[in-house]
Amino acid sequence: MLIWRDAMAIGQPEIDRARKHVIGRINDFERALGAHGPHTALGLFLTGLYEETSTAFGREEKIQRECSFPFTEMHHREHAAILEKVELLKEQYDELDARGNFTPLLRELAGLAKEWITAHIVQSDLKLRPYWLNHNGIYLRGQH
Repeated sequence: MLIWRDAMAIGQPEIDRARKHVIGRINDFERALGAHGPHTALGLFLTGLYEETSTAFGREEKIQRECSFPFTEMHHREHAAILEKVELLKEQYDELDARGNFTPLLRELAGLAKEWITAHIVQSDLKLRPYWLNHNGIYLRGQH
């Protein structure tokens, strides 16, 4: 079970809400996996994920541009790579029937979740925090 920590927050409500939602989806997936098995859990997790994520990433990139975030292009490439992996997972899921071998797909999803949370949300996204705060007249200790 993943737990949201305030230290993960950027401070921008829409972005933080979307990031909490991703963590919630991963936790819901884990519960569904135990209760209903891989076919149902994967279906629930992957349904609508690409669309939701694409919309959230678009909002995030808009805010990055507004804040003159210097890593926007690199961040956009990270978003594109995550979306590509989500799309591939959905395609692989759609090709399996309920009695298929879900082990490789579950491994890929675990890898994506780890990358998304640890590398993207915790590391890359947090780089936006000081730019967003500064853009909104909120200064971190030691900055003025």
